Parts: sequence; C-alpha cells; structure tokens
Amino acid sequence: MNDFYTKKDINEYTFELTVTIPSENFKHSYDLLMKEYAKDTDIKGFRKGKVPTKMVDNQMKEVVKFETFERLAPLYINTALSKENLEPIAPPEYKEIPKILDDLDVTFTITVTTMPTFKLGDTSKIKIKKDKLLVEDKEVEDAIKELKNTQQTKEQEINDKWAIEVATVINAPEIKTLEELKTKIKEALQIQKNHYQMHQLQDEALKKGIEISKIEIPQPAINFEASEREKAFTEDMQTRGIKIEDFLKANNITIEKMRELWIKDAQDALQADTFLNLYSKEKKVDITEEELEKKIEDVKASQPNADKSIFSNPQWREYIKNVERKEKGFKLFIEEVLGKEFLDEHN
Repeated sequence: MNDFYTKKDINEYTFELTVTIPSENFKHSYDLLMKEYAKDTDIKGFRKGKVPTKMVDNQMKEVVKFETFERLAPLYINTALSKENLEPIAPPEYKEIPKILDDLDVTFTITVTTMPTFKLGDTSKIKIKKDKLLVEDKEVEDAIKELKNTQQTKEQEINDKWAIEVATVINAPEIKTLEELKTKIKEALQIQKNHYQMHQLQDEALKKGIEISKIEIPQPAINFEASEREKAFTEDMQTRGIKIEDFLKANNITIEKMRELWIKDAQDALQADTFLNLYSKEKKVDITEEELEKKIEDVKASQPNADKSIFSNPQWREYIKNVERKEKGFKLFIEEVLGKEFLDEHN
C-alpha cells in the first residue's frame, strides 16, 4: 500500500516524497527507546535501571523523540523508494525537520534526485587533432647538461668516457659512446612526449564524448561526491596525525579552494563514469568469467594482506566486473576516436 507517502514530480529526475509515520508506530518505537534511556538514568530515590520513563526530564524526552525519528525515517523512505523504483544518486534531502508532537502523525518531505536518462551521442563524429611530436636536438643537449650538473663523475669533460660513467649510473651499461647516450636520451624523451600526448588526447576525447552525449550531472550528486572527498581527506589527515590547518598552510591553499577542486573533480569523475557506462552498454561491452578471474588474481597479488573472504563476495565481484567493463569500454572508445594505428605507434 502506498498510503503512507505521496510523490510529486519536480522534473524528469527530481521528485518530492511526503512521508507520514503513523503516530501509533512512532509512539511504539519511542516507548521502547525511552526504556533504554531510562535504564542509564540516575534519579535520587530510584535504583539505576528502575527509573519510570515518566520521570525522565523533558530535555531527554526531546532527544529521544529526535533519535526515534532518525531511526524510523530511513525505513519509511527506503520502502517508498523501493515502491517507486527510484534509485537516488545522492542522499535524500529533508526540506525541513518535522515537528514531533505527542499522539500525532509525523509527516516530513524529502527531495530525491535520480540520474537523468542520457543517450549516447554519435561518437563517430568526434575528431581529435593528432600532431607528430619530435624531439629536438636542443632538448637532448639540455638533458645532457642536466646530467652533467646532477651526476658526480670522474671525467669532467662531456665525451665518450663521461658517457660511459653516466651510462653506469642510469643502468645502461651497453652505452659506450657519447652519441649512443644521446640516442638513448632521445628515445626516452620521445617515449615521454608520446605518453604525455596520449593522456592529453584521451582527456580531450572523453570530454568531447561527454559533450556530444549532453551529460550533465545533477548538482546534489556532485555535492555529495565532493563531500565524500572532503570526508576522506579529513580521515586521512587524522590517521597521519596532521592538522588540517597545518597542511593547508604548508601547501599555500585554503579549504575553500580545496572544496572548489573537490567539486570540479567530483563533476569530472561522475561525467566520465556515466559516459563510459553509457558507451559500454551501447557497444555491448562485456567481461568474460576468464577476464574477471584474471583481474581478481591480479588484485589478490597486489593486496596479499586483504581479507580473503572479499574475493568470493558476489557484490564485490560485480563491482570489479563493472570497473573492468568501463575500462574495456574506455579502451574501445579511445581506439575508435584515435585509431588503432596511432595507438600502436604510441604504445
């Protein structure tokens, strides 16, 4: 039955639920909780644990009323969400804290935000300019000078003997001449440039994929994700025994600026996640059991001290499968946009 709540559509992804907790249900839970509080209350003339609930002061009663509401409200909310097949992407927001009066129903309204429905844009229209990056001779010479300034060698002149000494330091014993060292440096710089360019192009492709699919994440979801980042940061500082104000001072940044960065990071992450889910679903990307087991074995090897029971947990395995599906979808998307030939050249 749906008679304990009503639903109002605000827009295609935002809804208001007005929920009513019947007075008799609230009173039953309140009385049980009050008895628990009374057990730990000391009043002169009564043994501890034998204090009548009617003797508990009014301030304590108000505390128990609110705690009763905190315990009951989520049960009613989750039941309503289940009946309406709503999957919030952020915790429901209370429009106001209800007044809790004796022998009256408790009614409150929440706002529920769900993920909008998006349609994958035509990714074949995404065009990314790919420049051919070359390492200039000056870059190699600058790297040689840097090595000369940072490495202690017996040979003071930049020549073959010096190159052999440096080669030993950088673990390249096959190098016997200065020219061979320059070639090695040029190859390393080329790999570095290609790697950096690849990251830039991937970011640009993902951004255009999000734009062409018109993915706009509702603000409540972004705010919630940002708050989770701030919570994790605070817990990390506490674990490491670092005062937040000291960290901010040392890094010359304000908490307001960090919150701006958390908001931006949360928005980018949610947009990317939504797009990759959309793309993977549209392209029918799937993870085989063999692929899943291989990934789980990799996780086991990288986390030898982890609780072994987690590896057989169905929810955890499904989570890993979803992560791998998005990663596989991302690779397929990048191959579509940048081209297999270009990727082969840069890997």
